[in-house]
Amino acid sequence: MLPLPTRSPAAALAAVVALVPALVVGPSVLTAPAIAQPAPTPTAVYDPGPLTDGSPAPKPSAEAWIVADIDTGEVFASHEPDLQHAPASTIKLLSGLALVDELDDPEHMHEATYEDMLVDGTKVGLVQKNEYSIDDLFHAMLMSSANDAAHALADAAGGQDEAVDLMNAKAEELQLTGTQAWNTSGLDEDDQVTTVEDLLRIGRAVLEDDYLMDVISETEYDFPGATNPDTGEELSGYPIQNHTRIVGEVEGGLGLKNGYTSAAGGSFVAVVERDDRRLASAVLGGETMTRDAAIDLIDWTFAQSSPEPVGTMSFETAAEAAETAAAQAPAAAESTDDAAVAADAAGAAEAEGGAPGLPLILLACGIGLGAVTALALVVRVRRDRRQRD
Repeated sequence: MLPLPTRSPAAALAAVVALVPALVVGPSVLTAPAIAQPAPTPTAVYDPGPLTDGSPAPKPSAEAWIVADIDTGEVFASHEPDLQHAPASTIKLLSGLALVDELDDPEHMHEATYEDMLVDGTKVGLVQKNEYSIDDLFHAMLMSSANDAAHALADAAGGQDEAVDLMNAKAEELQLTGTQAWNTSGLDEDDQVTTVEDLLRIGRAVLEDDYLMDVISETEYDFPGATNPDTGEELSGYPIQNHTRIVGEVEGGLGLKNGYTSAAGGSFVAVVERDDRRLASAVLGGETMTRDAAIDLIDWTFAQSSPEPVGTMSFETAAEAAETAAAQAPAAAESTDDAAVAADAAGAAEAEGGAPGLPLILLACGIGLGAVTALALVVRVRRDRRQRD
């Protein structure tokens, strides 16, 4: 056996000193052992409780939530339904509604830009100087919540500012009371807000658009490849998935959209149809399990044999409100005309000495009552006088 090498104390000290620069330089020279970090402590705990008939409604760990019948407007549970809060990617539903009106040819090709590639957050992987169909971009934005696709669709519709104007015009058309858009992606912007009630109104409008629902109802889509503009390398296409995980995973699930930023927290809009009844839920400012909470609200409502609404909300659009007002106008005008005719007739009769109007009738009644009272007083005085005599 060979003897183990030995070092003098001075040599050992010199070896340690020699390692110090390596430790300071970093891992390329010497990697220090990793130190285990404690697991983060959850900031919120969500327990839906039993989702059975007669049980109380679940209470998501969120700033606001709501569950309602999206056809009747009956609300079965809610918390802060009018609270304005950052929407995160749920605003992409409004983007879709506003932009699909302008981009009505799904096969139209649009060239991606470097600015599309620079957008923060979730991306589908657009490559500048490559063309993508409008259909590709809508699938990427609504299924995979791709911010680069949302940016590209805005450019295709006339530019970012034009797209935002279209979104706010759509919000006005839908009579959204607490929504203000500032971009198509849902990335945090000062004053970009919505409410859970408005999210249900947006969701109902999306349900009525066949093209958007075709996109949202897909679970997977083959996104096309591209060519690297610098090297000419051909990049293969790849499948993208639906991030909401409602269609195909929840009984009767129709969609619609998920969202998250560190500032906004979790947001979600879900719609489920069972037994010809469509229920929708929305959550804003979720701290944990936002998707599960949205589905739990719907499952709980379906489980109630006789759900008692806690309120109602309107899904009437500005156009529908105008139609209602127009339909009611003739009846209101006829009622006003009838009253005017009656007043004119009463005045004419009074002027011709005919039947007195209402003021004359009241005056006559008053005079008659006074006469009766006076006669009764005379009779009483005479009776008292006879009794004294």
